[in-house]
Amino acid sequence: MKRFESLRRDPEVLGLIDAADRTLGAMNYTDHGRRHVTLVAVNGAKLLAELGRDDRAQELAAVAGLLHDIGNVVGRNTHAAAGAVMAYPLLTARGFAVEDAAEVVAAIGNHDETERGVPVNAVCAALIIADKADIHRSRVRTRDANDFDVHDRVNHAVTKAELECDAAQSRINLRLAADLAFADQAEISDIFALRFALSDAAARLLGCAYEVTINGERLT
Repeated sequence: MKRFESLRRDPEVLGLIDAADRTLGAMNYTDHGRRHVTLVAVNGAKLLAELGRDDRAQELAAVAGLLHDIGNVVGRNTHAAAGAVMAYPLLTARGFAVEDAAEVVAAIGNHDETERGVPVNAVCAALIIADKADIHRSRVRTRDANDFDVHDRVNHAVTKAELECDAAQSRINLRLAADLAFADQAEISDIFALRFALSDAAARLLGCAYEVTINGERLT
């Protein structure tokens, strides 16, 4: 994971992550900064490790997770496509082979459900699942519940999110603990329906079933 460790300390990479998050902050979106991308990077690599994928795939999943939201510096619409275009020269300038950079770019360009992303490879599938699993109240920027919109309420409702992989059973589980006083199960399901559907497609590419539970009750 040497290349990932180098990138996560790279001033240009960190600058783009911070700038992208500032853009989203100005647009009243939830946190997409260093915490989010690092968590997605670590969880994506961990998922592939648990499924027995090789070190290269694990590292590329981590790299894709770290860079997947840099396109938000341009704006939210088409951020996946923008991020993919930005990531390629950044990676090749740091010595990534064309094949490796292209695989990361494909993952970034296809990670978003609103841009009709499709899990095109294992790295992309891991990125999608890890990204969509980061639902948590810590991502809500405002602490005043009176200012919450529906996305804030739903994220604030979730007090714990655990992504679990049972390789023996070929199953990936997203287990959510939620305070339903802020958002009920139906609202959580509605808000994240497209994300969970994309995660399900990603799990199937990895040869797994996908399941979401809220407070122990199965959602998908």
